[in-house]
Amino acid sequence: MFILAIETSGPRGGVALADDDEVLEEVAFEEGMVHGRALVPSLDAMLRRAGIAPRELGLVAVDVGPGSYTGVRVGVAAARMIAFAVGCPVAPVISTDVLAENADEVEDFLCPVIDARWDQVYASIYRRDWVWLRTEGPAAYRPEELAARLEPGTTVFGSGVAKYPAIFGGWTRGGAELEIPRAAEVASLGLQIWQAGAAVHCNSLRPLYLRPTEAEVKFGVAETPRPPAG
Repeated sequence: MFILAIETSGPRGGVALADDDEVLEEVAFEEGMVHGRALVPSLDAMLRRAGIAPRELGLVAVDVGPGSYTGVRVGVAAARMIAFAVGCPVAPVISTDVLAENADEVEDFLCPVIDARWDQVYASIYRRDWVWLRTEGPAAYRPEELAARLEPGTTVFGSGVAKYPAIFGGWTRGGAELEIPRAAEVASLGLQIWQAGAAVHCNSLRPLYLRPTEAEVKFGVAETPRPPAG
């Protein structure tokens, strides 16, 4: 089954094409949030190079967030459009799961932390059991509240850790190479979602924003977001 994967939740997006669990090609965009103008041309060129027609796609996998509101919206809209056009299901993939797949060398506990602005971070907490098992999240937290939830020895990484180094200074810090979500991992996780029977129709696909947008709060459409209690 050919899988088209879209990753636009982070500052540098990308696309990938896979045949089941074999990645045929992965294309990373230039840095600088160019997702909107790079996505469709990159997808089209990648399919042409592989000699695969869109109608041959069996699954579209897309990172639904949390992350950049604009980036996630671009990726989800493209996934809906493609899946509708070719009549295939969509696998919604969580961005922190994608980031966790970068951490092959980490043992025990892991926490990708994404800067969410407004003195908050997006994060999920994982423990190693051969694979990464998500035990909490994704959710929006105040940095100090997230830090209080972490097990000793947890490896933390991401833009949220870089923004609040004093708060996360007591934990092992992962390298910068862990911070970029990859479309190839979106394809792999998307296949697992499809195999578990959790892929959805394109009409059911939704971004995972976790909180209102700044515009919604500014114009009184929604309240200022708060982290989870407890």
